[in-house]
Amino acid sequence: MSKESADPTIALVTGANQGIGYEVAKRLSSEYPNFHVFMAGRRQDAVEKAAAELQSAGLNVEPLVMDITSDDSIASAVEKVQAKFGHLDVLINNAGILSGKPEDSIRQRLTTVYNTNVFGSIAATEAFMPLLHNSSKTRRVVFVSSRLGSLAVRTDSEIGYPPIELLEYGSSKAALNHAAMTFAARFRNDNSWKVNVCCPGHCATNMSGYTGIDEASIGSIQAVRLATLDSNGVTASFSDRHGPAPW
Repeated sequence: MSKESADPTIALVTGANQGIGYEVAKRLSSEYPNFHVFMAGRRQDAVEKAAAELQSAGLNVEPLVMDITSDDSIASAVEKVQAKFGHLDVLINNAGILSGKPEDSIRQRLTTVYNTNVFGSIAATEAFMPLLHNSSKTRRVVFVSSRLGSLAVRTDSEIGYPPIELLEYGSSKAALNHAAMTFAARFRNDNSWKVNVCCPGHCATNMSGYTGIDEASIGSIQAVRLATLDSNGVTASFSDRHGPAPW
């Protein structure tokens, strides 16, 4: 648990208007009142409504319009955080989609999913790097992924083959895992950076058609743990709330 300074810890959660992202923002701001949490989302009405719900409960959150599939939108969000605080301490890359339109070609569906799940998260992380570098605290970058992106889970019958294929989604999460570890390797010799991947589990969210085993609030647990690590915390890891997850 990280409580490094009386200064607010500035965090940003993508895809925070609903589901796991919303619950991550809620858990962070309720359990860590010293956090100021930007709730980022592509739709202004949705993200403002979500932030207002938490603000009405006295939580320190702020809406931020950001579409991670748009470089201009990302740049605008960076400018707003820069203007208000001049730095960022925590980035949680949560935004993701399950699939494209069924009537689209496989190439089109892959492009749609990868634009958000992979390209968008990478682009947002790179764009916020200067503000993360400006942090005087432990910088924490969390990528919300899935065991469906695990090559071990996909290939090892003892671990258990996934019951569904989800080619676009699973392969995008495998790519995201690799990207996350590339960022982690960039800072392997700097203990002030913690870059990790987590799986929230099969949660009842809009993405899953509300068919998940766990509530979305349960899915937020590990992301918040990783977002509040101190300088002695783990880096370059893949985990869920139960412990290490297979790559």
